[in-house]
Amino acid sequence: MSEESRWQGENPQKENRETPKPQSGDQQEMGYSSRLREEYFNNPERRKKIAKRRKQLQWLYNIVIGSAVLVVLLVVGWMVMLSSELPSLEQLENPKPDLASEVYSADGVLLTKYFKINRTAVPMDSISQNVVQALVATEDVEFYDHWGFNLRRFAQTMIENVVLLRRSWKGASTITQQLAKNLYVGDERKVSRKVKELMTAIQIERTYTKREILELYLNTVYFGSGAYGIEAAAWTYFGKPASQLTIGEAASMIGVLKNPARYNPVDQPEIAEGRKSVIIDLMEKAGFITEKVAEAEKRKKLQVYHTPVTDAGIAPYFTEYIRRQVQKELTKEKLDLYRDGLIIYTTLDTRIQAYADSAIKRQLVYLQEQMNKYWKWTGKEGDSLIQIFIKEDVKYKELVKSGRSEAEAYKLCKEDKEWLKALQTKKTTVQTAFVAIDPTTGYIKAWTGGRNFDNYKEREFDRVWQARRQAGSTFKPFVYVGAIDEGIPPNYTFLNQPLAIQTPFKVWIPENSDLESGGETTLRDAIKNSLNQVTIRLAQKFMSPDKIAQYARRMGIKSPIQMDLSIALGTPSVTPLEMTSAYGTFANNGIHVEPVSVIRIEDKFGNVIYTARPDRSQALEEPANYVMVSMLKGVMDGGTAASARFRYKFYPEAGGKTGTSQNNADAWFVGFTPQLVAGVWTGMDDSRVHFTSMEYGQGGRAALPIWAQFMKDCYDDKALGFQTRYFVRPPQVEARLISKETFQFAPMSASNTYVEFFTPQSLKRYSSLFPGVDTSANSTFITPPSKKRGEGEF
Repeated sequence: MSEESRWQGENPQKENRETPKPQSGDQQEMGYSSRLREEYFNNPERRKKIAKRRKQLQWLYNIVIGSAVLVVLLVVGWMVMLSSELPSLEQLENPKPDLASEVYSADGVLLTKYFKINRTAVPMDSISQNVVQALVATEDVEFYDHWGFNLRRFAQTMIENVVLLRRSWKGASTITQQLAKNLYVGDERKVSRKVKELMTAIQIERTYTKREILELYLNTVYFGSGAYGIEAAAWTYFGKPASQLTIGEAASMIGVLKNPARYNPVDQPEIAEGRKSVIIDLMEKAGFITEKVAEAEKRKKLQVYHTPVTDAGIAPYFTEYIRRQVQKELTKEKLDLYRDGLIIYTTLDTRIQAYADSAIKRQLVYLQEQMNKYWKWTGKEGDSLIQIFIKEDVKYKELVKSGRSEAEAYKLCKEDKEWLKALQTKKTTVQTAFVAIDPTTGYIKAWTGGRNFDNYKEREFDRVWQARRQAGSTFKPFVYVGAIDEGIPPNYTFLNQPLAIQTPFKVWIPENSDLESGGETTLRDAIKNSLNQVTIRLAQKFMSPDKIAQYARRMGIKSPIQMDLSIALGTPSVTPLEMTSAYGTFANNGIHVEPVSVIRIEDKFGNVIYTARPDRSQALEEPANYVMVSMLKGVMDGGTAASARFRYKFYPEAGGKTGTSQNNADAWFVGFTPQLVAGVWTGMDDSRVHFTSMEYGQGGRAALPIWAQFMKDCYDDKALGFQTRYFVRPPQVEARLISKETFQFAPMSASNTYVEFFTPQSLKRYSSLFPGVDTSANSTFITPPSKKRGEGEF
């Protein structure tokens, strides 16, 4: 029997004769399994194949399981690795975004900011609810319902990304995720970044309340135009704090977040209006505002008051000075002026600064007109100077360095008419320096270091404290007060005539500015009319250069002073800040107070890290100081500064001194009242270019008008609190009648007299200075009782 017959049964013929009956599916399957079993057990080859197949399947299964385990381990390892890069608990609890340091005036005005990133942090109470509602409605309407990650929104957005085949997947980030990205994770477009963002967001939700998350977010996000944080943005776009933003303004600010360049209300006002309307609709949809309010707000046009991030602000020279000064203190405290969000409170008053700027602007227009009219680049002086200036310029030097001959380089520069005109304009531009100080506290109240801070190159040079210019006759009071302090009375006379002084190089013959001379002249009249010849005679007889320098230094002059007799006429070069501070000594009863610019500095938490401690010193004895003040009052009341009274109508009691250097290169006026001292300098930066005439270029014509107009404006403004006060005469100072004919003591019955003031030292020296004069010829005219400063004087 064949193998086939054996498989079919014992009787193959019978099997073939019978017609097979239909079988059910189960029966067929059972039959099939049975046959396979029989085949497996009876067919060795079959068994080998099945065994081999099972081995392959087991191997594949092991690979799959192993791979899955490996993937899980890799993912876990990756997550662990990423978690090590996540912010620590300390970092989460103490985020340190870069914050701008703010500078405030004494009257509470924001002067400027110092920053790498223009960001100001404010508490939630200082942010309008309109901003919060606009943010939530636009960025994360379910913000209060999730724990940092919105799974449903994420899934929807990811499906959209796949369907739309976006190369850069977008969307689904909650406010918390955006905060995580801004503060800790960064903006790198990688899967790892997104995972870290999600993990950090969950940690943030565990660390902060929803209110705190909103506060952090609004204080860190970028709003365009260099503004980080809602407070900086509110000031940048609308000139107001974030607490005052309206619905429309808030919607506009939140609208900017999507694309700061495209939706900027300054650069793209129409597009920004459309975006604002979209945000307002979302606010209505979220239930924050009604349909009626939404429609009304969409009809309102945004009123933008843009302050660029590059805006120098109020008193830019002053705030630049502040920046340089505070760096020293901050270095000690290991603080960063540009990142640590400091609050700097200064002494400057913006109202007083405004009056200074107004007076300066008015006078500089006049001075520039005169300079343009009378200065000539032709003639002996002009031709000589332009040759010098060309050869000193960088353009000329670079041409020579490149291989051009000096003659060729000079010719090329001279032929460049546009460049040459710019050089000439720069050299003949009238500049100024102005500073006003409270003499009792040393607080700086106004400060202008030049006429064009917007010019980057010019802002590097502040003429208030960096420019040393010849003081001219403003230096003379140091000579006179020294003499008074030494016991020389104001009625002491010198001959107002030329004198020859032998110097190592030549014979020097000082002259008065008007080239006039006269007879016997008192010290009072000499300083009143700024007589050089009398001043030199006084210094030559009683005040050595060393003594003059000592008094100047005691009163605040720190610049180098050459030790020769010419310093009596103001040859030392000093800064306007030094000179103004020194004159503050006169206004403050002989007490010198170093200038103060910063009152205090606070860190971002409100802790005081610096408080000003003014440096005070008794520079002059009160009697000598008062006598000198009375002499400087004479300068105002009938001397070289009298125009402050009759032309500018400034009548409060004041003293001061004009000053003009050689060739009218520097014009000065420094003056004071009991409440305010101010100094003015005008001239060209290059002293080789100068005012051409005393008619407009002397101190009384070029500088005094700024001072007088400034003072009048300040005293007319009652809100500033300045009042007409008087310099109080100390009890030690005696007043005597002096004859205008003999300049000696006169009896009470005499006519043609005036009242002069004497210190105890001067009365003691009187007999030796005026031999044969009866010092008892006149009793004390007035010996006032002790008064508080400012109560009045006869």
